Amino acid sequence: MDKIDISTILASAIHESKNHLGTILYQLESLKRLNLDQEGQKSLRKVEEGMKQLNDEWVEYLYLYRLASDGYEVLYDCHALEEFLDDQVFALTPSATAKNLLLEFNADQSLTAVFDERLMTSVVSTGVYNALRFAKTTIQISAYLENDYLVIAIEDDGKGFAQTAEKEDELLFQTNTGLGLYFADLSAQAHSVEDRKGFISKASSAALGGAKLAIYLPQ
Repeated sequence: MDKIDISTILASAIHESKNHLGTILYQLESLKRLNLDQEGQKSLRKVEEGMKQLNDEWVEYLYLYRLASDGYEVLYDCHALEEFLDDQVFALTPSATAKNLLLEFNADQSLTAVFDERLMTSVVSTGVYNALRFAKTTIQISAYLENDYLVIAIEDDGKGFAQTAEKEDELLFQTNTGLGLYFADLSAQAHSVEDRKGFISKASSAALGGAKLAIYLPQ
């Protein structure tokens, strides 16, 4: 018998599970049309947002597998950052609202940059989901140029990376395995211009006082 490639099997299993989850999310739409009381609606929203997050995490794992196995080809294109961040905030606002948090973005209207939109969409989602665990009131996504790098930053007003303590999460399926930061780092490094590669930085947020995750992409 030929040797089994367990990594390929796991990637295929995640892909299949992701498809099943998509079917369940579709079926949840019918439950939203029922005449549920306020508590029931709140519980349904938590389940829905938890499942959406799990779906996004599986997308991240599939990209992570392809990046780690050199099976991903970066698709470079020029994007308007205001439009890109507006799309991310629109998609992630329901998760923030479920935790009574404000999610906002800040980018110059004229700012454009070259990057892989699919990878960065997943990286931003990962950063925001992590911030959801610790933010008190606000999460901010920003984009700007610094020394010929595009910087996409996710900041919150929580305790910050150094002082973050374990606490119970209000959203379902949320864990902190460290894979998110590893994925963000691999995604940044996949972007290169000549001898310069992307990277990530963890710091304190000067604007909000909590944590700041910055993704640097060479331009």
